[in-house]
Amino acid sequence: MGTGPFRLTEHVAGSHWSGERFKDYFKPGLPYLDGFRGAFTQGAALINALQGGQIMADFRSVTSADRERLTKALGDKVVAHESPWLNALLITFNTTKKPFDDARVRRALSLAIDRWKAAEILPRSSIMRYVGGYLRPGYDLAATEDDLAQMPGFGRDINAARAEAKRLLAEAGVPNLKVRLVNRTVSNLYVPGGIYVIDAWRQIGVETEHVQANETLYNNSMNEGTFDVALDFQGDSIDEPTYQLSRHLSVDISSNRGKYTDRELDKLFEQQAAATDPKERYRLLRQFEMRMLTEAYTVPLLWWQRIIVMSSRIQGWGMTPSHLIGQDLETVWLKP
Repeated sequence: MGTGPFRLTEHVAGSHWSGERFKDYFKPGLPYLDGFRGAFTQGAALINALQGGQIMADFRSVTSADRERLTKALGDKVVAHESPWLNALLITFNTTKKPFDDARVRRALSLAIDRWKAAEILPRSSIMRYVGGYLRPGYDLAATEDDLAQMPGFGRDINAARAEAKRLLAEAGVPNLKVRLVNRTVSNLYVPGGIYVIDAWRQIGVETEHVQANETLYNNSMNEGTFDVALDFQGDSIDEPTYQLSRHLSVDISSNRGKYTDRELDKLFEQQAAATDPKERYRLLRQFEMRMLTEAYTVPLLWWQRIIVMSSRIQGWGMTPSHLIGQDLETVWLKP
């Protein structure tokens, strides 16, 4: 828009874009760099480019396995920054479709998932890592592990949780439930997440059809509400419950993807937003999460891990829990 630290000089679709220093930038003396070139790449090609020195940084994230490969190969030529990411993989149930209009069915499917084990297994093949509720693990107002363990779907005894899940399905009249899970075709994240969930459901006798849809079909299904159950996500730029939790309010307020109406949630949301004492707000937020997890409209699977591996020549860049902020490069400079 002509107001940032750099001016766009070239854009080649599918290849790169480049920018040059904006001499009239409103912050005197910034930016430090004369310019930049951003290459469009991903997957193995991205990691190979980092290792080969063709690019100096990827400001989104690499996997823990990629970090190990790069730091082992390049030593002190690179540095790694890590943080819990303001992104989470979710499971959303369409409450307008039977039997997912029954909280017992939704809660049973959530109880069947061992999130603590997932946090050990899924980081091997994806950017998922942290067990958490509806706020980023490590954030001051997020649930502690002890508080999480008291909530449905986060208990440490998975055998007891799965026994309860089977009981709930039988009580709801669907002991031999069949689920159609809509998922994205993103190999780093959604595919392993879907496979893990399907295996967890298999262990309580649930048969799952794994529908991996391209972006257009996936988005149409989510927006039009034609799915039964879907792997969903949340991605935010700041830690702030009033901003983040608004997506979970009743459908006439937030257009939530589960298509539910829950005035108790709406009430708790307003109460936490008005609370001025941090301890009282923490208490209200746990009540909000307990309500969400008991009704199980949308439940977290795991939160993501942001790992930035960059050339050790890059100076002046600060790590944040979101790839949506801190990316203007205005204070970045290169060590000779």
